[in-house]
Amino acid sequence: MAVLGLGACARVEAGTPAAQREAVTRACLDGKLAVFGLKLDRVGCACASNLLQAQLSPAAMTALEDHARGRSDGFDAARAGLSGEEKLMLDPGRPAGAPDLRKAAADCL
Repeated sequence: MAVLGLGACARVEAGTPAAQREAVTRACLDGKLAVFGLKLDRVGCACASNLLQAQLSPAAMTALEDHARGRSDGFDAARAGLSGEEKLMLDPGRPAGAPDLRKAAADCL
């Protein structure tokens, strides 16, 4: 089922919520989100991208998509506009014990 979902996401227009979920799912599978505390299997990554889309603000999801796509300038700019817990969750150098993406995707763990 997750494989079918990934295939369907590949045909969506860039910048849409579905494109963001697809980018986040692929980055999760590739281990690119481990720096934010998220390292899951294929089904977990698909689940997490859906939960993150629902729980994070659009700005935080844009920052996460920028990181997933390797757009470091976009990630830094988008992350700078965040506040509170979301900014901390998306901080690659966050202190130990600080909230990470696992908190938002807890139902997928």
